[in-house]
Amino acid sequence: ITNSSYGNGCNAGYTTTSANVDDQVFNNPTILHVFSCGNSGTQDCGFGAGSGWGNITGGHKQGKNVIATANLFFDGSLVNSSSRGPAYDGRIKPDIAANGVQMSTDEDNDYLSFSGTSGASPGIAGVSAQLYEIYGNENGGALPPSALIKATLLNTTNDAGNVGPDYKFGWGIVNGLRAGMLIEDGRHLTSTVSQGNLNSHS
Repeated sequence: ITNSSYGNGCNAGYTTTSANVDDQVFNNPTILHVFSCGNSGTQDCGFGAGSGWGNITGGHKQGKNVIATANLFFDGSLVNSSSRGPAYDGRIKPDIAANGVQMSTDEDNDYLSFSGTSGASPGIAGVSAQLYEIYGNENGGALPPSALIKATLLNTTNDAGNVGPDYKFGWGIVNGLRAGMLIEDGRHLTSTVSQGNLNSHS
C-alpha cells in the first residue's frame, strides 16, 4: 500500500502518469495506491464548470485503479480547500473522504497541527492496511486484490453530500468497521461472464 500527497498539475486529464499507476496495479494486482486529491478546492483549473470544480491536483490521482481522498473536518463536513471532481473525462473523483484536520508527529519528534488532503489520505491507507490484514486472516495469509479493497471501501461508506456518489465526497465517508465486516463475512466474490451469458450469485 502506497500513500502519496504530491501534486503534478491541476486536472491535467488522464496523463501518462495516470496510465503508469493504473498499469502498476494491473500488472501487480495486490498493489494499492492511495493519493490525496489536493487542496485546490476553490480554484478554476480550466475544466469548464468554473471555480470550485474539476481541480484534482495531478494526473496520477485520476487513475482508474487508484484511490484519491477528500478532506473532512471531524464532524464529516467538507473542508473548503479539498479539491473536487469531476476527473477530466467526467469520472467520479475524489473516490472517498476522510478526516484530514488533525494533529500529527513531525520529523523533530514534536507535534504538528495541520489540515489537508495530505492528512486524510494516510487514514485511508491505514484502513486499507487493516482490510489487507483481515483478508489475510480469512484466507490463509493471502494478499487481497487491491480492486477488492477499493470496491469494499467505496461500497461501505457513509453517504455524504448529494445522495449517491458526488464530486466532493466521492462515494462517501470511510467506514472501516463496515468494510472490515464485509470482508470477514465473505460478502464478496470474483467471477467472470462471457458475452451473451448470465451468471447468478447468492
